[in-house]
Amino acid sequence: MLCTGIFLAALDQTVVVTVLPQIVSDLQNGFSSAGVERAGWIVTAYLTGYTIMLPLMGRVADLHGHRRTYNLAMAIFALGSLMCAFTPNLFFLVGFRAIQAVGGGAVLPIALAVVGRNFPPGKRAFALGIIGAAAEAGGVLGPLYGSVIGQYLGWRAIFYLNIPLVLIIIWLMRRHVAESERGGSRVDWRSGILLALALGLATTAVSGAREAGWLLFGAPLLALSLAFLAAFFISVLRSQHPLIDFSMFLNRSFSAANAAHFLLGVALITALAQVPVFAYSAGWPATADVSPLRGGLLLIRLTLLIPAGAVLGGLLSARVSGRLAAVAGFCLSAFGLWRLSMWQANVGDLRQTFDLMTSGMGFGLVIAPISLAAVEALRKERLASGTSVLTASRITGMAVGLAALNSWGITDFESTMSRFPAPLPQIGESFSTYLGQISTWEQRNIITILGVFRDFFLVAAAACLLAIIPAMLLFEGNRRKTSGDNNGAG
Repeated sequence: MLCTGIFLAALDQTVVVTVLPQIVSDLQNGFSSAGVERAGWIVTAYLTGYTIMLPLMGRVADLHGHRRTYNLAMAIFALGSLMCAFTPNLFFLVGFRAIQAVGGGAVLPIALAVVGRNFPPGKRAFALGIIGAAAEAGGVLGPLYGSVIGQYLGWRAIFYLNIPLVLIIIWLMRRHVAESERGGSRVDWRSGILLALALGLATTAVSGAREAGWLLFGAPLLALSLAFLAAFFISVLRSQHPLIDFSMFLNRSFSAANAAHFLLGVALITALAQVPVFAYSAGWPATADVSPLRGGLLLIRLTLLIPAGAVLGGLLSARVSGRLAAVAGFCLSAFGLWRLSMWQANVGDLRQTFDLMTSGMGFGLVIAPISLAAVEALRKERLASGTSVLTASRITGMAVGLAALNSWGITDFESTMSRFPAPLPQIGESFSTYLGQISTWEQRNIITILGVFRDFFLVAAAACLLAIIPAMLLFEGNRRKTSGDNNGAG
């Protein structure tokens, strides 16, 4: 039952990726580079809302019961979905996606906490692999599901179809999942609000600075974000019931898991967001009129093997070595992303499939060992809040990576193309000469786009290589337990 809600929440992380051009065209009256940049906020808003509420909802779940909080989260997710379905413009859609993410962000850490509380150590790795597979399966089908619905029913149908699914999930949870015991302390709401303000302002600053300007927009918001972040740390340190127990990070394995998860987020969102845009923008053979379905079918080659890799990573962690599974996964994904960076506009179908599936398998392999290392480092009474911090690390990496790379890429593209404006017909010039100039300009446009995507994928590959360092520290400091009790950090 837990995996059903996880699948749906994960589906909505990537479901809009392949229909972003359609959304931009509908809500912004036409497709443009500026519209693409604003559309990136639709994804960023979901990731930001997901991240902001993770620690708070995780702590609420620890104190007020896992099933109760899970159902509350799904109800919030349904409300946000309904708002998205009827949004009048792009601005409201961004805000409604954040509301949707508040609910969607809570279900994964609650499920991880249930596994940590109810499964013995020897069976946790495989169970975490199954949960990871459910989460990644949503990512696998999200782009394809979104492209099919967008193609035949319109992009708004993606959101209102969530409502009946959520109602079914809540009913099944109430019938088949027992409630956990409730804790006795309080929720640190003040720290949660401060953290929400800090992360929200930071993401807005990075995402909007290119269009609104760093001096008058980005820098002041970042400064205000840092002030709220400092206030958050002070609030947590003074609280008798802190939202985040920083002693968790004294465990080397827990800290390494969070660092690896952050870098995984940077690499993963780069691939998920840029592969379909690459197909749309780079002049693929016969893709001058690329449909959302075509972009989804391309991206599924990446996402198809992620859930399979998650299950395999769980098996390797249980039977061989979690550290080995994580290092192998990051090496494999770095290799695949490096090959993606060398794609040309005429790249062959076989090359596309091999590179994307290699990257996807690598992404999948690291999921279970990272989750297992964190779960084994946490005390039972901090399982939901601790695993929410772990999930927040990955989503923060996704949000920061998407916002920074999107802003950098658009700036680089527009700066380069500004030196080569589109040619205009001249008096006395033959029509064939003008067509030749247009063709040359279009080729330069494609070369510039390919250069931007090359840099994107190289950054993602570098993030995977850097993640090998914390991956080698996983399970360091975790005490091997022979019973179901969890007495680690936190």
